[in-house]
Amino acid sequence: MIDDFKQNFIDFAIRMVGVASRCANEEGTKMFLVLPFLSFIGYDISNPDEVCPEHNADFSEKYKNRVDYAILKDSSPVIAIECKSTGAALRDDRGQLRSYFNAAPTVKMGVITDGLLYEFYADSDEPNMMDANAFLSFDLTQVAEGKIEDSVVEGLKSLERKSFDPENIGAEAKRKLIFQSLVQRINELAARPTKAFVRLILQEIGISGVRSKSLPDYVNLTQRAFEEFINIKILKRLDLSNKATQQEEPVVSLEANANESAINPLETDQLAEEEAAFLNNVKQRLAFLSETDTLFEAINDVDFKAYRDCVVVFYKKERLGRLFRIKRDRNAVRAVEFDQEYGGRIPIEDTALIHQSLKKVFQDKVGAFVDGGKVAKKEVETADL
Repeated sequence: MIDDFKQNFIDFAIRMVGVASRCANEEGTKMFLVLPFLSFIGYDISNPDEVCPEHNADFSEKYKNRVDYAILKDSSPVIAIECKSTGAALRDDRGQLRSYFNAAPTVKMGVITDGLLYEFYADSDEPNMMDANAFLSFDLTQVAEGKIEDSVVEGLKSLERKSFDPENIGAEAKRKLIFQSLVQRINELAARPTKAFVRLILQEIGISGVRSKSLPDYVNLTQRAFEEFINIKILKRLDLSNKATQQEEPVVSLEANANESAINPLETDQLAEEEAAFLNNVKQRLAFLSETDTLFEAINDVDFKAYRDCVVVFYKKERLGRLFRIKRDRNAVRAVEFDQEYGGRIPIEDTALIHQSLKKVFQDKVGAFVDGGKVAKKEVETADL
């Protein structure tokens, strides 16, 4: 059920992104982006008793508060929606939305949007006092590209007309805000583990009484463990976990030079385990080194072919897309051989230099294939700024 809703949301986002360029002002944004969104989550936009435009909630005749749309339940507003022109900054109208929130006791959720960006607020800390932080937010531009977390999909689904509970939204928003804080903190700890955190996690695996002198080594080890954990998650997301140890029968490329084409291909089961593990690690490294969506997605097209004295790792085409070669030495990986312009022969122990060369050659090879090199080159230049 949630997967169907997610796909429907992506399809809807694609349509809205296609329309957005023709929304030149706030009225266009309301009509062609915001109202379709309200319809998408189940509200009857043709019924003014459910979706009321220009709704008032006034403290007095002097201090009037109005929002672009209010979602009504039993004739009382429960959701307030403030709209901006597509591309306009949202922060300017948060105060206006907050004032309406305060003036309408029945309002339980506030939304501010430019038709593509959406921010959802509740009163999780104090009744009728809008929270400073959104408990849910998304960008339809990113959703259209499939970049959306399951937690966001689940959050939006809970706001559908058929399931939205105004009385429970504050508690639900509180949980989501806590969840966001936890994710942020875990991310910080993964990048820079604190000594207290390292001691705690060491205790969980049965190691206690670590001396302060030894603690920096454990901090580094914990950081690497987090990195490896993330590697595994990325591999699963890309469906690469088994690809590195699976290959088709090698075929000598017509593009290969005379020396490489003369090498006899090996059978798949003769590929050394150390080489297979290294190739698997290459894709993990590329996932971290890739700074653009084009490069990240290109990892799926990285493959290798095994020969009697080397393994060739390439992007799409063995010759034109060659990244590097691994020289075989008694079934052990000793060095990585890049073309001279990318560093030449690098010992396997020199990880930093290998990463530097791998990043550069991968960018260049992908750039040579993607839209004649224009798309990837532009993205790479932007990422390097």
